[in-house]
Formats: sequence, structure tokens, C-alpha cells
Amino acid sequence: MYLKMGLVQMSAVRMYWEKDTQYSPVSDVMSRNRFQYLLTSLHFVNNLKVSEMEKKDKLWKLRPWLDTFREKCLQVVPEEHNSVDEMMIPFKGKFSSIKPHPWGFKMWVRTGISGMICDFDVYQGSVDGIRAKSEFGLSGDVVMKLASTLPECQNYKIYADNYFTCVPLVVKLLDRGIHYVGTARQVSLPNCNLEDEKSLKEKGTGSFDTRVEANHNICAVKWYDSRAVTLVSSFAGPDPVQKIQRWDKANKTYVEVERPSIVGTYNKYMGGVDLLDSFTAKYKSPMKSGRWYVYIFWHTIILAVINAWLLYKRDCKALKMPKQEILNRRQFQADLASSLILVNTAPTVTSRSPLNAQKRPSSGDGSPPNGPHPRDPTLHWMYART
Repeated sequence: MYLKMGLVQMSAVRMYWEKDTQYSPVSDVMSRNRFQYLLTSLHFVNNLKVSEMEKKDKLWKLRPWLDTFREKCLQVVPEEHNSVDEMMIPFKGKFSSIKPHPWGFKMWVRTGISGMICDFDVYQGSVDGIRAKSEFGLSGDVVMKLASTLPECQNYKIYADNYFTCVPLVVKLLDRGIHYVGTARQVSLPNCNLEDEKSLKEKGTGSFDTRVEANHNICAVKWYDSRAVTLVSSFAGPDPVQKIQRWDKANKTYVEVERPSIVGTYNKYMGGVDLLDSFTAKYKSPMKSGRWYVYIFWHTIILAVINAWLLYKRDCKALKMPKQEILNRRQFQADLASSLILVNTAPTVTSRSPLNAQKRPSSGDGSPPNGPHPRDPTLHWMYART
């Protein structure tokens, strides 16, 4: 029913049952009181059987469900190109950071280029006020944890932004046979003397500078577009240099500028998490609750639906189905919701059902219909005996 509500969104859950705004695909399934009773009864762990050690996990109220959902995500065959980034789960009761959407729970996510989620970790902050330190830092540890579930030495590639990138991280992933491409801050590249932004700006749009770390063959490229951006990779470099068009304000026309190959590679494969964010924003019911962990649960339900839809599209593509026959996200979610509602429900057989249909005698044929007549005394006698 939650999936049905996401297809037709209303400002309050009660509106699906109210007379003026009633939505029959929801209201006909169960009453409003029963639906709200089931919501209040929704729990994922027995609070009386949780030990003090388990309660140190800030997500202990939802941990069984999160572990189960993560196991299912890990069963999906990962794509070659994976992006790592953060995702916000909207919730007004928690302020995470100064961002376009600062209110909510932060979730670290690894997705494929299609937006399919392969692994995730809900951020919990420090434990007892103590934050563990490593050579990669907090952001690098996130990438290492999400990359630990990727098979080694099978040419998988990870893309991330400058919040995660550091040279020790790139080296460690390379030791596991996993390649990396990401934007980087200059402070994360010690002893890498790239040209500064001012000198590149004087050379003009499209100018770039390159450095290569000799021991591990890690390439760093600084490219100037509207501003300078630095990228680091263990497999991509500036060559082959590509030609792209940029608008020249002075001449009011498009001009061709050079772009290193590493920039094009990053732009092509980095957007998996952003694509997943756009998917989750659609067909999601704004249901409210007094329990914070329910918001995480609803969000993972939507993520599961998106993964199922993307797997469905992958299979349709493998079967070479025509595009017009493939269900879009809205149609898929509607069919999925209808199927889940019918689970464990006995099929109703109507009087006009083929199972109960009786042949009518043809015109002029004096043969009786199949089965005894309702007023047949034999029928009454059988009922009386039983």
C-alpha cells in the first residue's frame, strides 16, 4: 500500500480514505484504522532481548532489516564502473551538514552507472565520542569498506569526488586490483607540483598540466575550464585529448577546446548515485512517523523497488525485448504493489467465473443443464442427509 500511495501522493495519509479524496486502490485493501494499527505495530527487533553491547550500535532498532537488505544488494552482479557518494534520507529530526539538503540521515552508497545500488552503509558518527583514525581518513575508510565487497583483480573501477580522494587510497585499491578515478584537492596530493590555477587561466580554457607518480603509475591532471579541476587516476590519463565545444562570451560563438581523456571518463561514469537520488525522489509517499528509524526503512523499500526495476530492465535488454513493451518505473511499481497486495489472498470465484459456468441448453434442445436443478428433490434429500 505504501507503494500505491507513492504513485498518487497526498498531503496526509488519512486522505486516501476520506470521502472527498478517497483513492480506491488503497482504501479498498484495508480500513484506515487497521492500516494505522499495523504501522504502529511495525518493529524489527525485540527491545527486551537486545543486549547492552548490541545497543552500542545506533541503528540497532533497524539492524536486522538493514543486514538483510544489504545481503540482497550484494547478490546483484556488480557493474564494471561503480561510483561512491553520499545519499541523504530526508528527516527533519536530524541535521547532518551544511548542504542543499542538510536535514536527514547520511548514507554512503556504491552504485553502478545505471543507478543500481550494490552496497551501502548508514553513517552513525563517532562511537562514544571517539573517532577511529586511519591513513585514509573517514572518507577513505568509506570507500575501502564499500569496495571490500567487490571481487579483486577483475578490472572493476571506482569513481568518487574530492571528498574521498587521497593517494594512499588509490594505492591501496590498486593493490587489490581495483582502479580509481576521482577529483582531488591539492592538499591531498603531497609533492605533486601541478601548475596553479592562475597560470592555467592565462593559457586559456582547455589548458591542462599532468604529473605521474613513478612507483605506482598514478596520474594527476589539472584542467582549466571555467575554473581549475584536479583529477587523479590509476588507469586513465590525459590521452587521447578530446575536443569539446564551449561558449565564448567575447565572440558570442562556440569554440573548440581541449579536454583530457580522464575528465571525459569521470563525467561519463560518476553519476550513478545522483541518478539513484533522482529515482528515489519519484513515487515516494511523504508518510510521517514519530519513530526516526521508520524513515530509513521506507527509504530502503524504495531502493529495493528501484533495484528490482533496474534488474527487470537488464533482463529485458538481455532478452532483446522491444522498448515499447518494457515497463517504466511507474508501471513497474504499480504492478509490483498490486502483486504484493494479492500475496496470501485466496482467489475469489464469482458466479460468472469459468469454474462455475454451466452450459446452457441450445435452443430447441430439451437436454437439462449440467448438474442438478436447484429445486431437484434429490438435491434437497442429499442436503437433509448430510
